Amino acid sequence: MIFFYNLLTLFYLPIAFIKLFYKKNFSFEEFKRIRERLGSSKTFKFNKNKNIIWVHAVSVGEVNASVNLIRKLKKVFPNSDILVTTTTQTGSKRLKQVFDEEVFHQYLPFDVIYFVKSFLRYWKPHCLILIETEIWPNIINQCFSRKIPILLLNGRLSNKSLKNYQRLKNLSAVTFSKIDMIISQSDRDRKNFITIGANSNIIHVDSSLKFDALDYGSLAATFSYDENLIKKKKIITCASTHPKEEEILFESFQVLNDDSAHLVLAPRHPERSNEISEFLIRSNISFAFLNNDGFNHLNLKNKVTVVNEIGHLNFLYSISHTAFIGGTLIEHGGQNFLEPVKYGIPLSSGNSKYNFQEIADQLIELNILKCGSNVEEISSIWKMALKEDNPELIKQKSADYIISKSGSVDRSIEKIKKYI
Repeated sequence: MIFFYNLLTLFYLPIAFIKLFYKKNFSFEEFKRIRERLGSSKTFKFNKNKNIIWVHAVSVGEVNASVNLIRKLKKVFPNSDILVTTTTQTGSKRLKQVFDEEVFHQYLPFDVIYFVKSFLRYWKPHCLILIETEIWPNIINQCFSRKIPILLLNGRLSNKSLKNYQRLKNLSAVTFSKIDMIISQSDRDRKNFITIGANSNIIHVDSSLKFDALDYGSLAATFSYDENLIKKKKIITCASTHPKEEEILFESFQVLNDDSAHLVLAPRHPERSNEISEFLIRSNISFAFLNNDGFNHLNLKNKVTVVNEIGHLNFLYSISHTAFIGGTLIEHGGQNFLEPVKYGIPLSSGNSKYNFQEIADQLIELNILKCGSNVEEISSIWKMALKEDNPELIKQKSADYIISKSGSVDRSIEKIKKYI
């Protein structure tokens, strides 16, 4: 089966390059880093007497989830160096922001056997730590054949992902069986890992690393606003939204018909902000971009604000009355529910939550999160949220919830010690 998979990777390689080149944020700097995706590494100055702990975090979400884990690894294993690979440019950028030169970093090579072997010959990692579920057969097989322990942390395997893996059931079963340890986010994930072929004896269940990744440090303002006007306004922040969702959320806002409400649309990909502005113009509604000619300002005199750059969500949550989590009105599985939870505000979402099912179910049970599937339902949820007569209760429930789920980084490190 692996032979046919390797043939497929060679056929798919040109498509992978085309997709890479046609990304909107592809640049000359990214072009110069192409060789990293081919398994080649620039010359790093590292002590060959030190073990290399390899952490793979696909994109921004996984990088953020792994920040405290990486810091803890550096502290607990001072005689080891940390290599972190990412797949996306945004993940790479975030990693450099946090760690700069404290860790080694390059892109993960394409899962072509020649590239993977080249990568492993250069780095000779002592172990591989995968964040969430990024399973590549050649990487897993080559690590296994070199007796490199493979550890999967923050593991999640939704029913949808399980069905995808089962399309290549034999290959998936062999690949998952070679993982040495899995720490899954829920019992449902654990059952799915076992179904696909992982050894039940090596799977543990623990809360998400994202709980330990929540930052409670001082929050710097990332934009200005009228401090007198904000006392009269109730801000609804719709975060990490995807195509087609903004129109539904805007219609929900229109049905809400509350002059005290201000809608903030923060798309998952800010480069879509112009696309969003087009239907707002057609609707003849007053709106503004958050960033206008380099100046960040929330203009509350308008009805709607469109966030056209990254880096503002945390501050937006801190001044919002309620938040909607995007990627849930389409079959995407949802974005991160936890960031707004730390600000103790009521949440809403659509019904597609499989990426965060366990967390979403817990938030629903605590009455922090309410779900709707259409304009009328979402509008009704917002109406109740803006009239919340006991906001301190939700704040307390949110704080207690986060505390009850914290500590997974330390517990994971204790399990990792066995393999390093």
